Amino acid sequence: ADVTERVHQAIVEIIVEGGCEACTVSAVAKRAGVERSTLYRRYPDRWAAIIETWMTRVAADVMPDIGDSFADDLRSILRRLVIVLESPLGPALLNVAAELRARRGTFPEGFFDRRMTQIAPMFESAIGRRELPADVDREGLFSFAAGPLYFRMFIACREVVHAFIDMIVD
Repeated sequence: ADVTERVHQAIVEIIVEGGCEACTVSAVAKRAGVERSTLYRRYPDRWAAIIETWMTRVAADVMPDIGDSFADDLRSILRRLVIVLESPLGPALLNVAAELRARRGTFPEGFFDRRMTQIAPMFESAIGRRELPADVDREGLFSFAAGPLYFRMFIACREVVHAFIDMIVD
């Protein structure tokens, strides 16, 4: 477990500092303080290690407590997303996503599904309060809410302020 955590931490740090190209098996081994053979025993290539790292990070991300309304819950989750995207980790994650899309045609299977599972309580509570219909398109709704954040930050290169999030939610 200690070696795995050191490897994952090394991968995150290297990608944040130098992008996917800098994340070589040799660089990860050196940063994590392990032999290259240790990495090759665990992973067939660097992409398998990178994917495992991001999937583990997503699984460990704890969603905020569910509030009194869907609007408040969605605002809270979108604000958390902005904090991550504004951190050095945000562009690094997009870098990994772009590289994987270019190389494999898709992001790791289950990545978005895990995120949707994590925010499922928000939808369940809203359905229970009759704020949303039981057959709501959860993925579609969340995509429509989160998509503008990515566009504003990475395409338009504009700051995302609370008023922008409020406008999305409203």
